Parts: sequence; structure tokens; C-alpha cells
Amino acid sequence: MFDSRHFASLAALCLFSLTARADDWPQFRGPNRDGISRETGWLTQWPKDGLKVLWKQPVGRGYSSVAIANGRVFTIGMLPKAESKKNVLEETITCLDESTGKVLWQFFYAGFQDKSYPGSRSTPTVDGKVLYVYGQHGGLYCLECETGKVVWQKLMGKDLGAQTVTYGYAASPLLVGEMVIVPARILLNKTPKESTAKPTSNALLLAFDKKTGEEIWRMYHESYHLGGGYYACPTSCVINGKPCLVYHTGNACFGLEPATGKTLWMFPFKDADLQTKQGRHGITAQEPAVLGNRILCCVHPDNSNGLGICLEVEGDQAKEVWRDKLLDNYSCNYIVWKGHVFGIQHNDTASRIGPLYCFDVASGKKKWEQRDAGGAFTMIDGKFLTFTGEVIVLIDASTEKYQEMARSQKLFTRDELAYRFSDRIAPVLANGRIYCRSQSGILICLDVRRAGDRR
Repeated sequence: MFDSRHFASLAALCLFSLTARADDWPQFRGPNRDGISRETGWLTQWPKDGLKVLWKQPVGRGYSSVAIANGRVFTIGMLPKAESKKNVLEETITCLDESTGKVLWQFFYAGFQDKSYPGSRSTPTVDGKVLYVYGQHGGLYCLECETGKVVWQKLMGKDLGAQTVTYGYAASPLLVGEMVIVPARILLNKTPKESTAKPTSNALLLAFDKKTGEEIWRMYHESYHLGGGYYACPTSCVINGKPCLVYHTGNACFGLEPATGKTLWMFPFKDADLQTKQGRHGITAQEPAVLGNRILCCVHPDNSNGLGICLEVEGDQAKEVWRDKLLDNYSCNYIVWKGHVFGIQHNDTASRIGPLYCFDVASGKKKWEQRDAGGAFTMIDGKFLTFTGEVIVLIDASTEKYQEMARSQKLFTRDELAYRFSDRIAPVLANGRIYCRSQSGILICLDVRRAGDRR
């Protein structure tokens, strides 16, 4: 018997499935680690009186973004050590309820208290029932999502003889198949005093079994102490039909075989680009962007001037095809979409933020630029979210022109923005909620669900 009520409900469900799609954000830069969310059906016409604030929660000072999966939010921050009278800070993993912001559990370990840029660096990576965290001191932890209990841990200094690095390790763990990959500076004859390990070979990048923590492979390339490849992981991709890890060490770009870490190709940057004669050397805090067989990466030899380079890979060779100084993202990542690369020009002294720009990857032609557009950004359903340090800006992701769509209210008080560089932390949208964090350590959750989707 035909039931019109059942048919209407089914039709409404089908319509909803075509127009709205929620999506978790389980790791740094999202599901595919490219800064792009697959979510649709969220509110893009923002109220004049501001977006609804669902909750605010102190999570500790830092630059870490958030990972969202299965109704939980994970992030890292520097918080005071319990019962400490000397204001000692610990790096702290905080797990919060997605809907309420309630703290469900926290996990603590010794933090790297850098005086110039204090705060956490990396973002947790969620994989089903566990998450992986990489600390500034080189501690790699596999934790239960439900409880925060340690499944296994690998302390790079103590267990493998790794050294500490300037500013601390900052890479967010990368999962490739059954491996978890992170960088570490391991040099023979330079083992830290507190280490019980005796390294048998140098290392810069290491792969571990994600279930047990057993080392699978390591690769090494001579990289300067400051520059290094310590601040970002490789990009997992397919180039010319072959799986590849594209890894930027600061002074060279590598293609690695994921299963073994074997070098497939290498492109060394020129001394002039690295400013070697001036005592400089390459540094990067970005994961390379890949489109087909082209790679976009940035060399930053000092804290104010950088250079974006586009490489092309054929077989075991990589060559430069174009470059532009406007592509000098210092700590923000590129987003590639519809054959174009978008980025925020950014330096280390905060004397220059922006412009936001768009380049055609095939030709290297600049399509447009917009000054003072904001900071680190993400893409959702053909739109950009960027944080200026005060407000979130919604921008149409056009390849032809800059078009601002909306601005939020000011999200943080003066005290909550006591420290600079909040614009380096990209806003995240997941399941109809925007997450934005101040470097001072306040995480805010904003509601952008449409009225009919709120339950």
C-alpha cells in the first residue's frame, strides 16, 4: 500500500543527502591532508550580529590545529604542570566533546619551552580508535581515543638517540598504509647524554609500524640544524602512476618510495636560493603541494624573504619549471584547486601578512592577488576560510578574482589574543562547526549548521 507520508520522508531524506554532507577532520589539513573539506550544506550567509558561539575552552598556548573524529575534538597546547610552583609548562593533549566543549581527558608530557615562539606545534592524527601525537621533544605517542591511554610510545631522544632541534619538532604524524611517519634528527656521535641508544646510522625521516611502533625504515639527507626537515612531514601522493612521498628538507626536495624510504628522485636547491654565502640555509614549515607531476614548495632562507618553486617530475628526474617570490609562504600551506595554487604570503617577523594570491600551476601566471586578506586558510565546498587574527573571513574560491562573502564578529577578547601569530592557525570546519584557535590557547567553536540540521 502506498504511504504518502513515507514517500515524503524518503524524498526529504534524499534531498538532504544531495544538498548537505557532514565530514570529520581527522588530521592536520583534513581528510586528504590537502586543506580541503568535502563538507557541504553549511551556512554561508552569516548573520550580521555574528555567528553563534557554541563554546570556548582553554587548551594551552600554541600553534596546533584540531583533529575532529567520532564526536571528539583533539588538540595540543602548553599548560601549567600540576602542582608546580615554578610555572613549568607541559605539552598537553586535550580531548573535548564536539558538541559541548567538555574536556573528556588530557595527556601530559614534557614540553619544549622555546622563548622566541613558545607553544605547541603539531596536530594529532586520528586513525579509528587511536590517535598519534608528535611532541616538540620528539616523543611519538599512540593513544587510545576513548581514554588517552598509551598504546605505545617512541621517545626519539632516549630510544633512538635523536637530538633536539631549534624551535622543537613541529610535524604532524603522517599515516601511509600501515606506517606512521615523522622526522627526527639522528646523527652518529651526537647522541644526547640522557639517551640509552647507540645509533647505527643517521636519520632525518623515519617510518614506524603504526600498531607496534617498530621502526620500518629511515632516510637521511644532510640538512642544517636550523633548516632541516623537522617542521613538516612529506606529502603522500601518486606521481606518474607511482606512489610517492614528496619531502622538503629545506635545502632539497625528494621523491621517496613509501614502502622503503628509497630515493626515487631529488632536486637540490641552488646556493643562491638558500643564500649559503650569506650564512643562510633553507628552511620550511610546509608540506609540498602536488598536482599531477608538478610540485609546489617554498624555500625560506631567512625570516623575511622566501621563494616559491614549481617542479616537474619525469622518471627519476625533477626540474624547475617556474618560480615566483610571491609564493613565499613561511608557515602556511598552499591549497591546489582546479589547476590553480592559492596561498598567503607570510613571513616570520609579522611585518607582512598577505596578500592572498592565485596562480595557474601550468603556466606560473598570477591570476589575482588581494592584500591584507588574512592568514592560514582552509577550503570547504569551493570557499575559503581564513583567520586574520581577529575575525574569520569567508572568501569565494574563484580562479578569476578575489570575492569576500562574509566576516565573523571579533572572536576573542584582548586577553585571549595576548600573543601574536594567531593568524598562522587555520580555521577548521567539520560537521557544521567552525573551530578557530588563538595562539594564547583559547579554542572557540562556532555554529554554521543550517537551522534544519541542528538537533
